[in-house]
Amino acid sequence: MRIIAGEHRSRRILGPEGDQTTRPITDRAKQSLFDRLASHGLLDGDHVLDIFSGTGSLGLEALSRGMAHCTFVERDRIAADRLERNIGDLGLADRSTVLRVEAMSAGWVGTLQRLPISLAFMDPPYALTEDAITRAQVLQLIESLAARTEPLGVVVLRTDKAVHAESVTGWEEPARVEVGSMAFHFYQMPKA
Repeated sequence: MRIIAGEHRSRRILGPEGDQTTRPITDRAKQSLFDRLASHGLLDGDHVLDIFSGTGSLGLEALSRGMAHCTFVERDRIAADRLERNIGDLGLADRSTVLRVEAMSAGWVGTLQRLPISLAFMDPPYALTEDAITRAQVLQLIESLAARTEPLGVVVLRTDKAVHAESVTGWEEPARVEVGSMAFHFYQMPKA
């Protein structure tokens, strides 16, 4: 795994130890996602969240491209340890916070120190968005971010392309972009 562009372009980062707990994003899909974000001016913000961050590929890419601070949310001990090594190796400790919490328990949202949120990545295990009960919990987490997200801020939800995103209270209807076998769903806050 590597950083594609920005300050840390071409730097290698530790990927997941195995495929049991995290699902790394391909360079092609990451490039497509960040091209879209850049074309809409969504990489100019202050604070990004990387929820279900794994070893931090999306949040680290956002920091490399100029975001001021990233809060990473990762419960898995091995993935979080690798994430912290990646942050240290890139010299980004002063621009990063790692929350080792269960992302689905939205109580952590109230503890965020850096607000408002400009951009958030949500990359849950596909099984969580394929099952109706856990998909509702993922959507509830997106809803809980609304009050803490700046006008026109965006949450990007990554799912298998068979999953169709649903409306979430407080957010505009999600835009959908398919890349290979996955889909990105872009939830945007309305203009103030």
